Amino acid sequence: MKSSRKIVLALVVALSLLTMSPMSSQAQVNVSVQYINPSWAPPYYAGVRYYYLPDIEVYYDLTDGDFVYLQDGQWVFSPTLPPMYSDYDLNDAFVVALNVNVYKPWLHYSYYLSHYPRYYYLNFYGKENVHDIRGFNENAKKPFYWDARRARVNATRTAILGAPKLGTKPPEECIMKEEILDGR
Repeated sequence: MKSSRKIVLALVVALSLLTMSPMSSQAQVNVSVQYINPSWAPPYYAGVRYYYLPDIEVYYDLTDGDFVYLQDGQWVFSPTLPPMYSDYDLNDAFVVALNVNVYKPWLHYSYYLSHYPRYYYLNFYGKENVHDIRGFNENAKKPFYWDARRARVNATRTAILGAPKLGTKPPEECIMKEEILDGR
């Protein structure tokens, strides 16, 4: 009886040693993908694969370097912006860095359309602050800011011209709402 306990105990110890040995363990590979950030984008946030440009409702896939947009009910993947936005200034665009866990965000189009409607940031951040803000990072849950030099240029532009130049001109209904709110 005592000898069978010793044998079972020896087997348990031997099995536990075998499972701990480096030869029996499986190799684990951690792959960290670093995408090439386009020159017009805000500073890269580790893991971000997609940007969303809410003013023109276009996604940018860092993997392929393609803009993804809806045209005639079909998703188009193109290295250039849609023809109707060919003069859109990406360097002044408001950009949303999408959550690192999101895959193919255009499949959740209604979510992004409702959470980031065109020009939402003008009212959300206020006219006096919007010239400093470059975009929003869903991962850090905070806005991206222009670098200090760019922020000063934008602040000067706002002081002189009265309205920030971000991407393209907002639709007339946005301007009318702001005029009503300002009492003009």
